[in-house]
Amino acid sequence: MRPLFLRPLSTLTTSLDRAKRLAATRAVRDNFLPAHSYVGIGSGSTVVHVVSSLLQVATPNNTFVPTGHQSRSLLLSAGLRVALIDEVPPGSIDVAFDGADEVDPAGNCIKGGGACLLMEKLVAVNARKFVVVAGEW
Repeated sequence: MRPLFLRPLSTLTTSLDRAKRLAATRAVRDNFLPAHSYVGIGSGSTVVHVVSSLLQVATPNNTFVPTGHQSRSLLLSAGLRVALIDEVPPGSIDVAFDGADEVDPAGNCIKGGGACLLMEKLVAVNARKFVVVAGEW
């Protein structure tokens, strides 16, 4: 385990935030296509960077399926079209982006257990491709 407690909190936050932003940019660049009809958007701090990256490439034809109130508000404030999971045909989400609380060296992820967990699973299961965006592991 790395001694993260030795670094000042502000440096850690800035460094982790930068890593999340870079990971989100790459995830969107490598996995999003403007032709996608439905795009799942998870919840949490990494999703802010995913939505920011999507704003650069999204088209009016894209519909975003949020997993919680935070991501829904973020998408709406960005002017993106939003649909709830029950408004989307089963299995029609082209790609879904979500973060993970922890990722081990083998790529195993730990997701939080908050209120959005069920919706995150529903969106992930209905996605043809599920992309985990992680700032560090």
